[in-house]
Amino acid sequence: MLLNLREAPPSPARPEEWVSTADPRLVVHPDVDHVFLEQYRRLGAALHQAQLQDGIRSLMVASAVEGEGKTLCATNLALTLSRSFRKRVLLVDGDLRKPSIHRLLNVHNAIGLRDVLQSSGRPLPAHSLPPLLSVITAGQDEPDPVALFASDALRQFLFDTRDQFDWVLVDTPPVMLFPDAGLLAARLDACMLVVKAGTTKSSVAAKAVDAIGASRIVGVTLNRAELSEVTSGYGYGQYASAGRKNAGGTAVRWRSSER
Repeated sequence: MLLNLREAPPSPARPEEWVSTADPRLVVHPDVDHVFLEQYRRLGAALHQAQLQDGIRSLMVASAVEGEGKTLCATNLALTLSRSFRKRVLLVDGDLRKPSIHRLLNVHNAIGLRDVLQSSGRPLPAHSLPPLLSVITAGQDEPDPVALFASDALRQFLFDTRDQFDWVLVDTPPVMLFPDAGLLAARLDACMLVVKAGTTKSSVAAKAVDAIGASRIVGVTLNRAELSEVTSGYGYGQYASAGRKNAGGTAVRWRSSER
């Protein structure tokens, strides 16, 4: 199963122009805050090290509940790995119930992962965003994707894409709301858990870790925290301690994703 960059309808802007119209919350925006950008580069460096140590190539970006910023985090991480680290990255919208990556990146969502899993063997419909980022949107909303995520089609999809990219990042529905994330976690190398500063209780994050499996958590990202709170150690240890003990610094203090 090969990636077909021409299968998906064209994006509203030509690939070389899309950066100029990017969402201001994305790291590619011309006016992005430098400290904000460096925090994503720091996360990218931590994941690069985890890849060297453990061979991680596919990563699920998850959160315990809604509104924690995991989709924005996954998208900015994909952009950072492809632009700053020059890695071939595939970003997949695995939230078939409530997809949003297509809106964030301003690309079409007529066909996507849902169609691939329903019609095994078809070319993968992907959008190409320079220099090295490919995006597979979710496709039309799927109210009950459990059977798709439990299918051999998903296993084959992840097997095929693994050889075509340095990183495969999958955005998922909230762990505590649906079984989707747990099914995906079993097929991916590792998971990065996103928690929202000042909102997500450590007990809720701990339940999400238990649902995924602590051994699969490569790190925890504290999202939407003010920089002063992060540097002063704002509530960070209670989340980081839930991850793998050999995470090697992949639990990253995070600056606000909402500027």
